Amino acid sequence: MDDAGARTAREERMAGDDADLPMMSSQAGGGADGDGRAVAGDIEDGDGMPSGSSVSGRVIAVVLVVAVVVIAVAGFAWLDVNGHRTLPGDPLTIQTDPPPPSGFVCGADVIPPSRLLVVGDSLTLIASDGGADIAVVWPADYAARLVQGIGGLYDPTGFLVAQEGENLQERFFGSTEPDGAFHVCRIASD
Repeated sequence: MDDAGARTAREERMAGDDADLPMMSSQAGGGADGDGRAVAGDIEDGDGMPSGSSVSGRVIAVVLVVAVVVIAVAGFAWLDVNGHRTLPGDPLTIQTDPPPPSGFVCGADVIPPSRLLVVGDSLTLIASDGGADIAVVWPADYAARLVQGIGGLYDPTGFLVAQEGENLQERFFGSTEPDGAFHVCRIASD
């Protein structure tokens, strides 16, 4: 066998051994460094696209960035400009106290037997026995909302603490102040 024939047979054997290996960019027509050598990340699947690990790493990074952005936007949409939770439904009017001064001691009286009732655009406290309205002042940053036709009282974190029709006795504590209203300053946890 002459030298040309020997080289051809050798090249065919080597090509056969490497047939299952991915092509390097240099084998596919030139490497990224310009001298025919492959550089990191140049492995291709034979279709001209980078192979699995570099593509999957980029996809994971993009998905993570998008997820962080979506979570951040959803979180900010959930909060209003004051950092409170955006409440559902339509606002109802209630009377609230300003934040208590330092050293404030909450009264230990229990709110009289009562329930919440929507009257017009206000959330009112009425005596459970069907009597008159009870003047009440709720803690600072409490809010009332009308959701699907039912009035609700929400704390500053957006937690529903009482709903129209519920018996409120033994859940709300405070004291009757000189203005004649019961000022709620503490709510019993369930």
